[in-house]
Amino acid sequence: MKKKETLFELLKRLDEEAGRFSVHLSEANRYFDDTATATKNLVAKHEKDMHQLINKIKITLKPLLKQKKKKSKKNKR
Repeated sequence: MKKKETLFELLKRLDEEAGRFSVHLSEANRYFDDTATATKNLVAKHEKDMHQLINKIKITLKPLLKQKKKKSKKNKR
């Protein structure tokens, strides 16, 4: 059987456990913040890459769209 704790011993043990819990909680928060920051940076990089790709496609398609407009104007006349 376990030895009964006095109120003082119980409070001391609970205080120590609360301290350990706080340490674990702060470490978990740090991991969460690090992961959130890394995810945010990754999303920003992908967004930048997508915008660059869209701009390249626009530049590439510009001559094609001009030709298509010219053909459609000729066909209307």
